[in-house]
Amino acid sequence: MVTPIDLFIVSLRDAGVTLILLWALTLSIVWGLLHHASIPKSVSARGVISLAAAFLVLLAAAASPAVAFLQNLIVATVLIAFGLIMAVLFLELTGTKVGEDSVFKAHPKFFGAAILIILVAVFVGAGGLNVIGLPAIELSTTVLALLLFVGVMVAAVYVMMHESKPGDKK
Repeated sequence: MVTPIDLFIVSLRDAGVTLILLWALTLSIVWGLLHHASIPKSVSARGVISLAAAFLVLLAAAASPAVAFLQNLIVATVLIAFGLIMAVLFLELTGTKVGEDSVFKAHPKFFGAAILIILVAVFVGAGGLNVIGLPAIELSTTVLALLLFVGVMVAAVYVMMHESKPGDKK
């Protein structure tokens, strides 16, 4: 017969409480040792060292999914960063300007939003949803192609609607 206490313990283990307790234990031990030895003198530095050590122990405990996620995240980030650098280089070489300013100074919110969207896409693509416990998004290539097509169409309509006529001042 399964008792309510057994169900409670299994539920806590499935929820990851053992990892949380391991993290908290590591944090308190490292903090206590640093505090007792008064190394370093800064209390905030002790906190940062304690947090970093606790997260490293947590990463080691949950190594296989964490390593796979970090590997995918780093590879995707490097590839995206290379692509962004090439795009920026291309825009700078072609001298793309809006008035007297470069295109990046003229539209900082647009480029900031684009980089934020890319970062979220890299996180999701690297398996970040599985790390935080959300179900993965399954998109087929057909749906991705349709989304890309719709995005290009929306951008084209936006550019056509906001195109200024010769002699107009915005």
